[in-house]
Amino acid sequence: FGSSCLSTHTRSFHPLCSAMQFTPQQLTGGVRYGHKCRIGNWSEDMELEEIKLKDYLMQKESGNLMVNAKQMKLEKSLRPAGVATTPDGKLRFGDSIMLYNYQSECFLAANPHEAITTKPDEAMACTTGPNVNPCLRNVFIIERADPADGFEGDTLHYGQDFRLASLPTLKDETVFYMHSEIFSPLAESKFSRKQEVCWYSKPNGRTLWQVVFPDPKERFEANGLEVPANAAIVVMHVHTRRSLASDRIVYQNIFGTEFEVHAHNYSSLNKTQNLVSEKKGEITADYDLRRLASANIWELVARTTGEAAAEGAGPGLAETQ
Repeated sequence: FGSSCLSTHTRSFHPLCSAMQFTPQQLTGGVRYGHKCRIGNWSEDMELEEIKLKDYLMQKESGNLMVNAKQMKLEKSLRPAGVATTPDGKLRFGDSIMLYNYQSECFLAANPHEAITTKPDEAMACTTGPNVNPCLRNVFIIERADPADGFEGDTLHYGQDFRLASLPTLKDETVFYMHSEIFSPLAESKFSRKQEVCWYSKPNGRTLWQVVFPDPKERFEANGLEVPANAAIVVMHVHTRRSLASDRIVYQNIFGTEFEVHAHNYSSLNKTQNLVSEKKGEITADYDLRRLASANIWELVARTTGEAAAEGAGPGLAETQ
């Protein structure tokens, strides 16, 4: 009788045991046994590992692994690019240059792998990065905005409208222009919520910029003079009169730790006695006498030779003759 009951009891629990596909540890989210340990759903675990291995090898052969895709993006964007050489220290339209910021101590760069989706046409992010080597993403071309702007020659002058364009080989043979517009909920910098600066695929009125002298007391006198390479300048947006800026606001992307770029006047808070000077007739109301902070100070970096290299400042790329 006892053996018969035991046999019946065992048979009644046998279907439940065969339907048990996971161990109690697996059901509660604990560490699973390996498939070599014949406990739980070991057969399916072994098949799953084999499938994952086959999928990995197939993606590796076809170059579709995420690490390979990232490496390909980096190699394409970081390909070396040439920087213009100026023997007389003057910048000309068509020159390829780099932009160095005094606050972030980094170079202006474009990120072709981060799209800005709030624009009607294709746009990409703008940052400053620590890479000092000229490459596709941090070398740009100075373009003249209007051939009939009243300035003679092909050199860049203070107060002259220009566009800053990316190299066409950066992304799909498309030229992108440094772009900014009035602050709005749909157009603001990612972290600081200031006026947005990005790279835009269509040249328009919002891609116009000017180089102005950094010292406001000498800005009027310097207007119309030629802009030297590797000298401290301010890059001002024509339509909003906001200056290009980069602060140490961390901006993580595929290239690592970089810094945000936006348009904002980091003006000094000191009193400038504007009303007194206006009363004496020394200045007019349109004079801006407040100094800008180092976040607004840039250098247009180019290779210089001879005496121009000796007179250059900052990170200018000097060549020996």
